[in-house]
Amino acid sequence: MRLMTELRRVACGMAMLCAGMGIAHAQEFSGRVVNVIINFSVGGPTDLEGRIFADNLPRFLKGVSSVVVRNVTGAGGLIGVNQLGDVSETNKLNIGFFTWDPMQQILHHPNLRVQFNDFKFIAGMEQTNLLYVRRDTAPGIAKPADIAKVNPFRAAVLSNGSDWSALRQSLALDLLGAKYRTITGYKGTREAEVAMLQGDIQLVSNSLPGYNSFAKNSLVGRGLAIPLFQFARGDGNRSPNLPDVPTFMELYREIHGANANPGGAKWEALQYLNRISRMARVIFMPPNAPDAAVAELRSAVERMSKDPQFMAQYEKAALAPAHFVLGADGERVIGELKTSPPGMETFFNQYIESNASH
Repeated sequence: MRLMTELRRVACGMAMLCAGMGIAHAQEFSGRVVNVIINFSVGGPTDLEGRIFADNLPRFLKGVSSVVVRNVTGAGGLIGVNQLGDVSETNKLNIGFFTWDPMQQILHHPNLRVQFNDFKFIAGMEQTNLLYVRRDTAPGIAKPADIAKVNPFRAAVLSNGSDWSALRQSLALDLLGAKYRTITGYKGTREAEVAMLQGDIQLVSNSLPGYNSFAKNSLVGRGLAIPLFQFARGDGNRSPNLPDVPTFMELYREIHGANANPGGAKWEALQYLNRISRMARVIFMPPNAPDAAVAELRSAVERMSKDPQFMAQYEKAALAPAHFVLGADGERVIGELKTSPPGMETFFNQYIESNASH
């Protein structure tokens, strides 16, 4: 009897200790006002998705006093990124919800003051990207493989064409054997799509949510354009949301032969871009964020990724399902920035310069 009493006392003590440890772990954010920094302006896709994340966060980050969204914009998203990277005691629990461009680090952008891989990685969000082209691109496009036969066409890219999306588009078109001219300077994909609607350009690339919001009905649905190909997901397969759109590799083999495989420096560069651009959105904490806070937020986001309420709200607003990249899977993507293949930076600089001269 005495032994049983002692065992119950020890068990009770252990339970209280574990509960106390749980409370301590949960108190990293308890009673705190948490700032979520979004690095693009109010009303855009990043803001829309970031606010859904922030609105749902208190349900999973127990004890938080409130979550405040702050849009810190400018310099292609870099001002918000730099602010999260400013190490201080007061901002160590800040959270960044970013659209990022890893090429800014690879090409040593002068306005980038922090390395992406110095942040504490929380999670990423994967999005499918696809290209679509006007059907009347001379002498006409009836199926995706015709892209290798048409006359030189005009392909839109955002800004100056040195971001990951523009480079990936150009490298893929080169490998397919397409003849095109890159038209830079578009401030957003909607501006490029309007130009496509008016016939000023023939090709645009976009994320699945962006495609669904305009091109699917206004360009493809009206018979003005057709999807060309999609960049495969991390598993190499078609997105279940685009079951009838070929992947790049499927289209490449339709053009060049069933057993053909791309090669050379452009192919190596495209594969590298596919790996580092897998996550369209990233969730970071500052470099000096406490390990316990990082673990707590990671756990909260992992639970959010499985929550039907959040998933339904996100899909309704973003017009595409949320696909989280968590843990070691996402860490590998960030780690690629520190271990880029030899000569990759030189290749990209030369490729950008070559494209600008055409």
